[in-house]
Amino acid sequence: MPAYDSRRPTVGSLLGVPIGSVPAARPPVAEAEPGVPSEPEGPNWRVDAGEVTLGAAASGTLYRPDGVEALTFSNPFGQVMERVWFDGKVVYAVDLGEVEVDPERVKVAQEYQIVYAVKLDEHSHLIGEPEMVPDQLNIYDTVPGMPGYSPIWQFNYVIVPRGYTPNTLRSEADCLASGYPVLRSQVFEN
Repeated sequence: MPAYDSRRPTVGSLLGVPIGSVPAARPPVAEAEPGVPSEPEGPNWRVDAGEVTLGAAASGTLYRPDGVEALTFSNPFGQVMERVWFDGKVVYAVDLGEVEVDPERVKVAQEYQIVYAVKLDEHSHLIGEPEMVPDQLNIYDTVPGMPGYSPIWQFNYVIVPRGYTPNTLRSEADCLASGYPVLRSQVFEN
């Protein structure tokens, strides 16, 4: 085995910490003004042009007067985003794709997709693609910060007639009280 060469880059040296040493504790970041976080990491942060402040959730302004989430997000990584309904309000979500989970072992939240038709097999997996209602937003049962929230969504298909007006259903309660068939699938998305 070759001798250790302290000039070679290592994970520690890339972080500015020589191998075998412990990084010095960083002093806490002083809170410059109300609304500016004092900790090096935390929830509800908003970053505008490199300046960190507490986000809309911390300030109490979650939604605009028209019921749309008061979100500012530059989407620096070009992620697929969507608008969805939550309790009659429009919120934004990042679609990270389908995942396979065991809902008995993994906490999941419920997402409702309004469709004209859908086929599921005997294990509640999709057979083909559902026939979507054009312009209808999907519906979430929870949002971050709620006890039942999870970033893993289990799809429930609400089957509506052809005369259905898009976005009539805007909440989980609307879906469950609608009288339309609701099929719980084994389709999960992150």
